[in-house]
Amino acid sequence: MRGVLLAIAILAFGAQAHAQVFDSAKAKFRVETVASGLENPWSLAFLPDGRKLITERPGRLRILAPDGKLLKPVAGLPAVAAVGQGGLLDVALSPDFLTSRVLYFSFTEPRGLIGNGTSLARAK
Repeated sequence: MRGVLLAIAILAFGAQAHAQVFDSAKAKFRVETVASGLENPWSLAFLPDGRKLITERPGRLRILAPDGKLLKPVAGLPAVAAVGQGGLLDVALSPDFLTSRVLYFSFTEPRGLIGNGTSLARAK
């Protein structure tokens, strides 16, 4: 749930300077900007060292440092078809990430004459 709330903060309130508080029927939510300068952020994963992985729909995987600095895109991702609802989608850490350093990501893969398709990949 924490990741979802941060994703909402990044997606919906990227230009806001101050935290906002929203009440719902079951909880109170404080929304604050954690990063700016992202293009269609889609998903995030929390790394054990406090950094966050953020996917951008056009095909970039970014790292957000604990101090809020957005680092350059991670190199080595496959080609991504960012069309329609497609693009670089979800990112998740393997349950044994601390030892394996494996992460998984889904993306829309260009497949030439047959169009595009959703693919799942893993990386270290």
